[in-house]
Amino acid sequence: MKRTERHHLQEDQMAHGLSWLIDYAKKWKREFMIVAGALAFAAVVFCALVLVRSHGRSVQSGIIGQVGDVAAEAALKPEKLAELEKLAGERRTARLANLELAKYWAERSDWAKAESYLGRIAGAPKDLLYYQTEDIKARVALGRKDFDKAIAIYQKISDEKPKVYPLDAVLFRLAESRELKGETKEALAIYKKLQEEYSQSYYGYEASLKAGRLGLRK
Repeated sequence: MKRTERHHLQEDQMAHGLSWLIDYAKKWKREFMIVAGALAFAAVVFCALVLVRSHGRSVQSGIIGQVGDVAAEAALKPEKLAELEKLAGERRTARLANLELAKYWAERSDWAKAESYLGRIAGAPKDLLYYQTEDIKARVALGRKDFDKAIAIYQKISDEKPKVYPLDAVLFRLAESRELKGETKEALAIYKKLQEEYSQSYYGYEASLKAGRLGLRK
């Protein structure tokens, strides 16, 4: 086949291919438009979600910083409690501010005041703040020598195994609660579990000391 003939043949094949592609595009134009529109919509939704999440994290960070600063000042200057009370009454800062107030009074062994603020905190969602609230409830129970309530709270958290809250700390406090109640055998078992499973953590180390002391008592 001569070069000219081959060239014309290639051109004819290319023209035929382009013609087929154009016809195919025309035939499925509506479907292409739908798919393209769906992809564009998905991209817009994705970008919107990223922006919303970013804004949400920024707002949350601002709330934590605001309440945290006031709580730190209130620990040194009781007159700042009025400012923390104000934040506890505002929707955005209510949960965290009430928790900080509950901590403040629990640290001063005023269990009634601590409980009054704990009662204002919503029981959902089960985020970090929720488990911090449960922890303070258990500490208040221990302060009132209601060991059964403290044990029940820590056991519940332990059973739920939340990813947002350190399980070794929960187990250590559960063991302490049982020890305070006089359940030495149960407490020793938990301390040994901590010693084995969390040997590199602070609570694992403290548990090893506790286990050693309880072991000597037996």
